[in-house]
Amino acid sequence: LVLAVTGPVPAAREKLDRIVAVVGNEIILASELAAQMQLVALQTGRRPETPEQLKALQLEVLDQMISDQLFLQEARKDTSIHIRPEEVEQAVKEQIDRLQSRFESYEAFQNQLMAEGLTIRALERRFRKELENQMLKQRFIQKKLLDVSVSRREVEEFYNQFRDSIPPQPEAVKLAHIQLAITPSRAVEDSVRKLAEDLRRRILEGADFATLAARYSSYGAGQGGGDLGWVSRQDVVPEFARAAFGLQPGNISGVVRTQFGYHIIKCEERRGELARLRHILLAVTPSAADSAATYRLADSLLQLLRNGADFAELAKIYSTDDATRETGGVLGWFAISQLPPAFAEAVRGWKTPGEYRGPVTTEFGVHILKLLDYQPEKRFTLEEDYDRIKELARQDKTGRLVDKWIAELKSRSYIEYRLDE
Repeated sequence: LVLAVTGPVPAAREKLDRIVAVVGNEIILASELAAQMQLVALQTGRRPETPEQLKALQLEVLDQMISDQLFLQEARKDTSIHIRPEEVEQAVKEQIDRLQSRFESYEAFQNQLMAEGLTIRALERRFRKELENQMLKQRFIQKKLLDVSVSRREVEEFYNQFRDSIPPQPEAVKLAHIQLAITPSRAVEDSVRKLAEDLRRRILEGADFATLAARYSSYGAGQGGGDLGWVSRQDVVPEFARAAFGLQPGNISGVVRTQFGYHIIKCEERRGELARLRHILLAVTPSAADSAATYRLADSLLQLLRNGADFAELAKIYSTDDATRETGGVLGWFAISQLPPAFAEAVRGWKTPGEYRGPVTTEFGVHILKLLDYQPEKRFTLEEDYDRIKELARQDKTGRLVDKWIAELKSRSYIEYRLDE
């Protein structure tokens, strides 16, 4: 969604950029701390309600940023560690998908981003830098921990100490699906485009842009008369950028199609690489007839499956999920407690592999599910789950080693806190 990335104008941004910590030869800015706190809030739902809670969260996040910076400084000295761009892009996509899955719908996710003053592209940029640094740090730690092992005695001691706090193996299912996206028909597309053209004509004839934006825009984009604030090319999707940054103050764009719908853009001001923009966004959403047609297709496929059709072949033909279509719709193992609400409801009490259920509706469309395997919840025992407990013991040992390294790095590095200045 094309949104303002930050509410304040550049002057406010400059005021925010003071140094809050010095780590060796590197600095951490207040704006970087604020951005990291925003990501923590978005990912965990933590929202400080008092000044004391805010200060505690600031210190917690800043301490983690300092530790990360120390590890990064060490990792960058190791020229044998390389992170490929495609690895980072895949990690960014997975992180955005995980974050979105916490919301009931894509629109709810967009509304939360709007409340945070973010766009998808701005979020991707933040995650890209953060995840690349995380991957570099993790590769460095993994390399240092490559030879860490645990003895039988250490495994037994770990189990005896933590047996009551080791989480049980959760109830889980292995699923495959056929996803049928509910897409707008050509008639819906044409009607939204026509409305956009009519609104643009009315604006050129003298109608107030902000008034029409507030009345007609989708996804809450009409707030403030469609005012996006100051944005750069990198803050918006390419199609929007091409149209918007060709405008001079006072100009109105043509009708612009992006993945979010049809836009009409007005340039209010320009300042170097930044522009203050307004827009009207008309979402292209499926009609009731479009939804009904998709459900009819799902019912037809279910009937074919129950008559003996091959699930994997139907998935390859009909599924709109690019990530799983070629493998016959296989999604893999999931703890039932961690499934999206619609899937969790559909699989509750389902223990017989080979059965089908559906249609199940999510923000991605209509799904037909196949149960490939089932795993009941169980407590780990040393006799039956030695390898799993051994890995937990190794993780505990490596965690303590990492904490020791951080303490050592802090003891021999110059660190200055300036949060209270």
